[in-house]
Amino acid sequence: MKDIIKTGKESKPAAFRASGTADFLSPNNNSQKSKSRFGISRRLFFSFVFVFLAAAVFYSINGFSGEDHLNLTKVQRTGRLSSESAKPADNPVKFNAEEYRVPEKNNPQGLNLIFLADQYASWEEFENDISGLMEELKTIEPWQSYGFFNVYKINPKEAGLCYTKTKDERKPVLRCLPSINNYLTNLSLTNFRLIVLSRQEFQSWANVTRYENSGIFFSAPQTLKEKIEQRVHALLLAHLLGHAFGLKDEEIFVLAKAGGAPHTPDGPNCAPDAATAQKWWGDLTKKYPEVGYFKGCGGNNDYIKPTRSSIMNLNTGDPIVYNYGPISESYLKKVLDYCFTDKSYSAGDDPDFFESYPEFKECLREKE
Repeated sequence: MKDIIKTGKESKPAAFRASGTADFLSPNNNSQKSKSRFGISRRLFFSFVFVFLAAAVFYSINGFSGEDHLNLTKVQRTGRLSSESAKPADNPVKFNAEEYRVPEKNNPQGLNLIFLADQYASWEEFENDISGLMEELKTIEPWQSYGFFNVYKINPKEAGLCYTKTKDERKPVLRCLPSINNYLTNLSLTNFRLIVLSRQEFQSWANVTRYENSGIFFSAPQTLKEKIEQRVHALLLAHLLGHAFGLKDEEIFVLAKAGGAPHTPDGPNCAPDAATAQKWWGDLTKKYPEVGYFKGCGGNNDYIKPTRSSIMNLNTGDPIVYNYGPISESYLKKVLDYCFTDKSYSAGDDPDFFESYPEFKECLREKE
């Protein structure tokens, strides 16, 4: 079985320093609807965004050690979940209706999201938070156009699976015991994104991966009752999901050890220099006026990003927007279409993409 979390690959959204005059990037952006949708003023909305993100993601660049990581296992795929799923005979955790809730309809080639509860008082609270987050996430492209989600839910009865770590940390971070794998191996899924939804207060973070399994550790200390709370938390979840598919921070304050995936300018939204950026997205600068060559991504002020504002930028004081930008959105759409739908593709269908990101050839082999 392959570990999905490796030392030095975690990333967290950086310190949010929005100005009081921040506005949306485009009048066509979905977030423009927030005033009429939520019945609140834009100033109040941004005040809430500022308070939440400043509290949730403020740190210094050297504040996280990157050590003591959770290892999660990769389990065999059967295409569906049942109590008869293949699992180790000595697994002390058995599939049961008290701790597991599975999709009524399973999309065999869809995107598997495993929400795991940490310190939730009830199933009702847990499911309500999931519903609120997913509803708001689906207002953001490409998640809005994607229709193959498989949402699994686990609410373990076992206490103490996850804990906050403060030693050698600037801010508390969440760690989970290896025994969490006992719950995952009952879900016969080859590829998934684990989202630990926790009532504990800590610095939310995610692994920077592409096709391989990934973990997102998300702090939600209070029930997400109001739409504005769900919307702002969904913005942070969208940022972390971007990391879980390989997007880099479009900012210089990357909370991760030097080196490794968070700091590597290997695309799609972070290039080592302007010449490389021009090769990667130069043809789109005329089609999209917001696309260009802007300094500061992947923790390096000299690296180049395609847009000034995006979901992957929460720290520079640029306008807060509810989109990934044309480059990252196109990349995510291709990842979802090629690897997480029932369509069949070969590497020859998009040779440039698969040459740049050969990790995704693995999903094509599964469909052949």
